[in-house]
Amino acid sequence: MKPCIIALLLVLLAACAAPRPEAPPVFQPTVATPEALQSALAALPGAEALDGEIGIRYPGEVLFAAGAVLPLPGGLKLLDPLAEVLLAHPGNAWTLRVRAATEHGRDYDLELAEGRAALLQRFLTRRGVAAERLEWQVEAEAGAPLEVRPRP
Repeated sequence: MKPCIIALLLVLLAACAAPRPEAPPVFQPTVATPEALQSALAALPGAEALDGEIGIRYPGEVLFAAGAVLPLPGGLKLLDPLAEVLLAHPGNAWTLRVRAATEHGRDYDLELAEGRAALLQRFLTRRGVAAERLEWQVEAEAGAPLEVRPRP
């Protein structure tokens, strides 16, 4: 009789056991539509839309002073909203083109652009933007110091 009681207790214990929790759903970020991206990017302070394509640029000395690696005073106030837009679209990857052109020559300009890109990369990743979503293009040539485009 004891084996029957033990078996009955085991059955009762198994019936009272908590159900196994289901695995949480895997988050799959969606890619924003081109219209939604352009709308979000165009609303960024200090930025202007690119001609004929999705993306923005920070022209002239809006973000960086000529020859400077560090942003102008108030430049971080322009970069915080950019980080927020990149974070708000986790399904999108981005190309960031950083340029510098001075009278000091190509080597200096390339180092300057690389310094700006390194600073921007640290800033964005510290704000939570995944580094693998960002592709950096560094150029020693005239043009907007920073352009941001979604990657196809």
